[in-house]
Amino acid sequence: MERLGNRRFRFSFLFQTTFCATLLLTSAQELLAAETHPSSPSAVRVQHGRTAAKQPRHSAKNSAPLHAAQGEMISVSGKNKTARQEAVLQKTAVAATLLSAARLERLGVHSTKQLAGLTPNLYIPNNMPGYSVTNYFIRGIGEIDPQGEPSVGTYIDGVYLPRNMGNMQELLDVENIQIDRGPVTSIGHQSEGGAVHINTLVPTNKRRVVAQTGYGTYNEWQIGVAASGAILHDKVYGSIAFDHHERGGIDHNYTVGKDVNNIDYTQARGKLRFTPNEDWDITLAFDGTVDGSTNRGAGNLLNANRFANYNPAFPKNNYVEAGFTGNVRYTLSPRLTLYSITGIRGYDDKGMYDNFGDLYSRSSQQLAYKDRMYSEELRLHGAYGKLDFNVGAYFLYEDWFTNRNANNPYGTMTNDPSQIRYMPVNAVIDQLNRNWAVYGEAHYHITPTLTFTAGLRFNWENHSNSETLRYLAGGNHITTVANQLSTLLSSDPVGGVAWRASAQDSWIQLLPKGSLTWQALPNLMTYVSISQGGKSAGYDFRAQSPSATGSLQATIPFRPEIVTTYEVGVKSDPLPGRVHFNGALFWNQFDDIQLTTMDPSTGLSRRFNAGKGHSAGAEVETSVKITRDLNLHYTASYLYSVLDSFKGRSSHIILADGSSYNTTPYAGAPLPWAPRFQTAASLTYHIPVKLPGTFHIGADVSFQTGMHTTSLANTQDRIPPQTYVNAMVSWSSPDTRWQIQAQARNMLDHRYLQGTSFAQGNGVPVYYTGYYSDPRTIYVTARFTL
Repeated sequence: MERLGNRRFRFSFLFQTTFCATLLLTSAQELLAAETHPSSPSAVRVQHGRTAAKQPRHSAKNSAPLHAAQGEMISVSGKNKTARQEAVLQKTAVAATLLSAARLERLGVHSTKQLAGLTPNLYIPNNMPGYSVTNYFIRGIGEIDPQGEPSVGTYIDGVYLPRNMGNMQELLDVENIQIDRGPVTSIGHQSEGGAVHINTLVPTNKRRVVAQTGYGTYNEWQIGVAASGAILHDKVYGSIAFDHHERGGIDHNYTVGKDVNNIDYTQARGKLRFTPNEDWDITLAFDGTVDGSTNRGAGNLLNANRFANYNPAFPKNNYVEAGFTGNVRYTLSPRLTLYSITGIRGYDDKGMYDNFGDLYSRSSQQLAYKDRMYSEELRLHGAYGKLDFNVGAYFLYEDWFTNRNANNPYGTMTNDPSQIRYMPVNAVIDQLNRNWAVYGEAHYHITPTLTFTAGLRFNWENHSNSETLRYLAGGNHITTVANQLSTLLSSDPVGGVAWRASAQDSWIQLLPKGSLTWQALPNLMTYVSISQGGKSAGYDFRAQSPSATGSLQATIPFRPEIVTTYEVGVKSDPLPGRVHFNGALFWNQFDDIQLTTMDPSTGLSRRFNAGKGHSAGAEVETSVKITRDLNLHYTASYLYSVLDSFKGRSSHIILADGSSYNTTPYAGAPLPWAPRFQTAASLTYHIPVKLPGTFHIGADVSFQTGMHTTSLANTQDRIPPQTYVNAMVSWSSPDTRWQIQAQARNMLDHRYLQGTSFAQGNGVPVYYTGYYSDPRTIYVTARFTL
């Protein structure tokens, strides 16, 4: 069965495809004329997600294409790779931020967990179950479940990562990071809310060797090495990078007597690059990650020590990931370039998840995940006079396997140990996901200053779910406080099969886009755009109720979520090299919004299409070179988001203290993970002292308002406003080979709530889970570059 994910936009699709056909037809003479009048070889051809510089094709400078936002021809010769990419972004109709490796190093940013505050409207909650998991929310759009499909995609060298698990990266060998805000559709896999493109260094003829180490509070230490250069000059190049990072636990489990929330992370990457002639550029990369950090240990706001962990099910973790990436560029002609991006990735994760910090281990889970993914993208970029275009095809296959022991509470929730009961189960789930897509995007330069863009993505996705649920305990399948932990840790479900279920379905998405840009002045561009993004359909991956309705949760699918974004923006460099200013206004319309909550139509707590919503906001980003030695970077964003309609009857209960507690979402409720206001400012100052080397000091301050962390929008799931202050001081040797940097992070030592969970029985709170930000830390690094 196939379903159209956005029927209401059929007319829009018909109009845009008709216009595109007319556009191509009327520009045919431009194509023919352009064949006999080639454009300047110094131009850079840009496409959504990739850019290829027209330089001598055998040169190492013409490496894997750069991430950008649309396929125009823009003259940016004479700049390095990141500078060319930034120049392209300033001419495109998309809100995006490019963070160079130099800037990340200057600010002391060592991992993608630290990106919040560096770009407007980006929020990264610090409540994920493992160190290698990062969830991004852009303009209030994101996916909080680490096993869910990201609403904000992570792409490493063009390869999409299908889960939030494993998408965190440390940044030893990163060239730059591009953050797109708004739907991303003209690259391999679509992402409805935006994208984080992690572009790693490509080896060239230039030799590069980096060694880095660091030490700080909580016995935090890190060591990393990276090297790259030519193996055979102008033909074969190689690189290798290795990083290991450890830190002691910042919190303590008083039941087990061990620290939790530590870091034990290792990452490595190797690359081989071949440029056999002017037409071919081939880069093969292999990477691996091992994360032995504890899974997140939760506190409890009902305890005297709210940071303490008391769960006897200790949150151990063992995550192992390996991946291959292949990037190939083949120049067909001076006007046509073909790209291939291949990804093969997989991870195994075994661990104990402490979901609620509960002394009695209720809802704790021992699980094993196994994910295997293959993707292939082919993209053709062309430039003919006034017309530039990108067309591509994409395929993704993923097999996601789960073996989960879940300690389900049974009966009325209480904190009386003699009355607590469990019905633990074992869920074996195998989900197969297939995604086929074709896309196209054309840019027509109506005048030298006016460009129209039209694009369309056709997406066909197929998902299947197969699950077997077994009882872990025999007899009546119920356990008590005395034997619950041994039963949870068992590998043999002795209680027999509760149910088996399987289902399969397919969906179609048609995602149009269009924009108009006007280069009003050489350093001032304005744009208007409308685009649609989609989040895949699928099946709930948390069906673990042994009741008769449990199998329904595993077999009732949810449809694609569609977001339509309307945006106007300005990009400017009023004083080139001194003042940079970008701003945007946007409106997002959500259709078939996916929420995990009580579905009134079935009585199941599951992921389903809960209704419609919208968000509106504004954002600015500016950098100013105040003096020769003083630099300012500032971002600010405003976001209003709301659930406009809820498919079902809203309900609530009255707690024992007389307060009301929502048990379902409701129309008019704020959407979760969407802070109303965010702002961040950083200052760096070069100290002009007559001493050997270069001295810098810097500080940054960020603030965000409070927000809700679930769609129920209760007082119990609201986290407070948060302010963070960081500072750094650094010294570079006269030859710039040595650098020493000291950082103070979270100087105010505020441990703010990052997420909560609340459970009650007969109106009385049973546990009130809290996840907290890290305390103040001091960290010193030393770096040698050759």
